Amino acid sequence: MNFEKLVALTLSVSCAFAAVGVWRDRAQDAPRGGAMPGAAAPSLSRAWAAPTADLVVLSVDGMILEGDGGGGLSGGKASSRSLTKAIARLREDPPKALLIRINSPGGSAAASQAIYDELMRLKREKGVKIVVSMGDVCASGGYMIAAAADRIVANPATLTGSIGVIMHLANYEGLMGKVGVRSVTIKAGRLKDIASPDRTMRPEERRLLQGIVDDTYALFLDAVAKGRGWPLDKVRALAEGRIYTGRQAKELGLVDGLGNFEVAKDEARRVARLPKDTEAEELDGDDWQQLWKLLAVRSDLVSNVARGNPALASRLYDRVPLMLLE
Repeated sequence: MNFEKLVALTLSVSCAFAAVGVWRDRAQDAPRGGAMPGAAAPSLSRAWAAPTADLVVLSVDGMILEGDGGGGLSGGKASSRSLTKAIARLREDPPKALLIRINSPGGSAAASQAIYDELMRLKREKGVKIVVSMGDVCASGGYMIAAAADRIVANPATLTGSIGVIMHLANYEGLMGKVGVRSVTIKAGRLKDIASPDRTMRPEERRLLQGIVDDTYALFLDAVAKGRGWPLDKVRALAEGRIYTGRQAKELGLVDGLGNFEVAKDEARRVARLPKDTEAEELDGDDWQQLWKLLAVRSDLVSNVARGNPALASRLYDRVPLMLLE
């Protein structure tokens, strides 16, 4: 191993230990607004603190599900736990506007509701203006989240709506009979084997499950009605699980404007009364993902220092300050 690789590896490992220690003490993160005169360079804890921009961008990309796995805030799964954590962090020192980029077909009703509730809380308690930019798809639970916004911007060809609830169940009874397989169930509780796939559903069970779906649907309608400021009857007339293009949704009032992400960014600046040149800062709530990115960039910085490129090293230091190099 040559000297350059040894230095990069040593500092990367040191970064990891320093970062874990700082992560544990995140409650002491520096406040928004920059360092005090004469203070040292920002630390990793500052990098993990709430964004310092007046306009913050949050991405909801993929299926909306519970938990921390998948892609964090993007990458195939929108984790409600990571998203609600990121939104809650904004309440500590709120921006003036939050721009949410949604590209999701929906997912878990409970996970979508959790994100919606956190956004409504951010608006109610901190007065943050919220604008949504719809991507290819913003349907079902994706639209529930969008309904929390002050303004919704969709592309004309966006697929949106799908305000409804569905429960998929399978029945293998006929197939099992053909291949000679029998299922034996031992239970305590009359309805414990509800929706069992190896027998025909009983009318009582169907009524119970239909009640659950109907109640979840009522919650969905109520969320959209509150978010859009509409009476329930108006929401119900546009719901029924139907999907719309962005242009159709604009005509029906489900979205407020048409345009791409840049148009939505301008709209966020407008509703928050921000200057037209206000920069947007990406928000990422997956701490370990951030740590990995920081270590990768820092390792690259060390390699460039070893190659005698101090200009690039200085630029990277400004972008990704680490306590290790203070």
